[in-house]
Amino acid sequence: MRKGWLLVFVICAVWFVGYGVFAEEPVYLGTAIRSLANPYHAMWAEGAKAFAHSLGWDDYNVILTCEGSSEKQLNDIKALVARSKGNVVFSIDPNQSTDALAIANELEKNQVYFVTWWNKPDEVRVADYKYWVCHITFDNRASGYNTAKILFDAIGGKGKVFALQGLLGNSAAIERWEGFQKALKEYPDIELVGWEAADWEKVKAYNHVSNALIAHPDIKAIWCANDAMAIGAIEALRARGLAGKVPVSGVDAIPEMITAIKNGEAVATVASDAFWQGGMGLSIALAAKQGKIKVEELPENKREWIAKTILITKENVDWYIQNFIEGKPQYDWNNYWERWVRGIREQG
Repeated sequence: MRKGWLLVFVICAVWFVGYGVFAEEPVYLGTAIRSLANPYHAMWAEGAKAFAHSLGWDDYNVILTCEGSSEKQLNDIKALVARSKGNVVFSIDPNQSTDALAIANELEKNQVYFVTWWNKPDEVRVADYKYWVCHITFDNRASGYNTAKILFDAIGGKGKVFALQGLLGNSAAIERWEGFQKALKEYPDIELVGWEAADWEKVKAYNHVSNALIAHPDIKAIWCANDAMAIGAIEALRARGLAGKVPVSGVDAIPEMITAIKNGEAVATVASDAFWQGGMGLSIALAAKQGKIKVEELPENKREWIAKTILITKENVDWYIQNFIEGKPQYDWNNYWERWVRGIREQG
């Protein structure tokens, strides 16, 4: 009789596990980004939401927005650690490069696994930390360089150009600007008549471009370090009947920018897939917490790495729309290294 009950218990246990009754304890999923007013970060938040939903942990998904304040970002992270009693993982876009170290020290102290994106001091090595699973970025210099070349070619390789930088002190902004400068050296007939830091924001970009067009009405093209600023630039051009006549470039592949390329108001952007970032950062951090990724066994080129991007121009914009906007790509949140290109410290 005891054997019969034991068999029933084993069968039921297997059934319960198969249907998730004995599933992993829910973990708070913390996403720390700049602002949901930024279309790129808004899409990032959607990816985080999708990942949480895939686990049935919708109520544990927490989006923290710092609105450009490094102090607020760190305090919000501390507050979620306290609220969750340490039962949390994070995916973080540090507001500025220097913020990554303070965030890392706080989360290491509390034994909280986390992933960072974009911003980190070059001299800081993730491999020196136990709970900092990895830092992921993209080839920002290539993005700045390639979008600049396409922009310059669109005006025949000569003429006056105005530029918009992102948030100064932000790694992505610095590196994209370096790429832009490299392209500028290759086009001696391109004249940079001015630049402003618009802090990734559309309204600031609109104002800077409006003023630049007054000072230099013969501007031929506008390079932007991200798409939100590019859309602000395009709106300023529209107000003067110049949209489509003065080409614009950006980075991030937000829907408005894709439409602008399709309509001939912009010439280039770069897709890093913010939706994928939003889900994958949390997935990698959670896998480390659950022991599915052994952090101490990862090589350095998986602790700090560069992920794939897509350069989008008029030549492939229809393909991008078909495959990434109208038709949503399939996301395997367990394929952690699917978009791995190389380690940050390896030569590209």
